[in-house]
Amino acid sequence: MNNLSKINWQYPNPFIYEHTVVENELDFLGHVNNKTYLNWMEQVAWAHAKSVGITHEKQRELNRIMAVYENCMQYKASCYLGDELLIATWVGEQQGCCLRTRPFQIIRKRDLKTVFTAQGTYVCIDLKNHKPKRIPKQFSAPYLDPI
Repeated sequence: MNNLSKINWQYPNPFIYEHTVVENELDFLGHVNNKTYLNWMEQVAWAHAKSVGITHEKQRELNRIMAVYENCMQYKASCYLGDELLIATWVGEQQGCCLRTRPFQIIRKRDLKTVFTAQGTYVCIDLKNHKPKRIPKQFSAPYLDPI
């Protein structure tokens, strides 16, 4: 068994979502379909937000949500059926009043290899008119150590 303390994370203190690759995530080549990584990014980002109390109810209360503005992804190695993965994310830097980055990293547990990295940029928008708005402190303060 691998020593998980030796994982080479891009940044300290990741939020980690563990996942095992299932058959419906594969493409006809037998490896994980590229679009699946995008789904995993969304799942881990939501799980991270909810873990610090940024729920759908809180977003409705504040009339704000962080929506994807841009994603830049790097596929470094293939993943296959049954691969156990550590899907990590962090809250990145705020850019101006409305944008914030969020890095992602996926590590395969059996060999501790980084198989995927990405950086998402999110824009804070008004839930009613979908126009950019200042990121409220309630969306920043719950994350203790943004990178």
